[in-house]
Amino acid sequence: MGKTIVTTSHRPTPRTRSLLKDLVAIIPNSIRITRGKATLELLALEALDIGADRILVIRNWKGNPRYIDLYMVTPLSRGATKICTLILCGYKLTREGTKKNPARQPSALIIPVSTVVSAKIPEELMECLVQCLRAQVSSDEEICTEAENVLIVDVSERRSNVFEVSFRDCKGDRYGPVLRVCGAKMVSTGQG
Repeated sequence: MGKTIVTTSHRPTPRTRSLLKDLVAIIPNSIRITRGKATLELLALEALDIGADRILVIRNWKGNPRYIDLYMVTPLSRGATKICTLILCGYKLTREGTKKNPARQPSALIIPVSTVVSAKIPEELMECLVQCLRAQVSSDEEICTEAENVLIVDVSERRSNVFEVSFRDCKGDRYGPVLRVCGAKMVSTGQG
């Protein structure tokens, strides 16, 4: 499994930095990078230097995190190709609830098959979520028998077209932020 660079837009707000810190704590093999004035091309080169194949960029809208963009990095392209964008309509940071960050990064994030095939969750949103979080899909019975340091991703419909994404371990203890996702936009690659 490759690494993921998690960063922000050029001028992040304190809440965006806090969400960045929370996401790095729960996404396996993720590395937090302070962006500064770096362009996307420079981030892609840095990703290649450290062996990362994905870049997550958290963007602001009116002072709060609103979009999470996923870019793929390949050595041949020497740049970053946008794959999808998750649109947030709300979130709760780890420090705002009774949740906590795990002591160490999980070895894997697992989404149950029953969640993936749910008719309520749009296919585009689920695909973008799986790719952004680098989650694995596993049958409901096998989730807690595979490894001990895994987090389970719960996706539930909060209200019409708003889905709540939360993280828990096999014991049921909650970890990390809660994301309220309004939608996702997949970027067509122009192939086919």
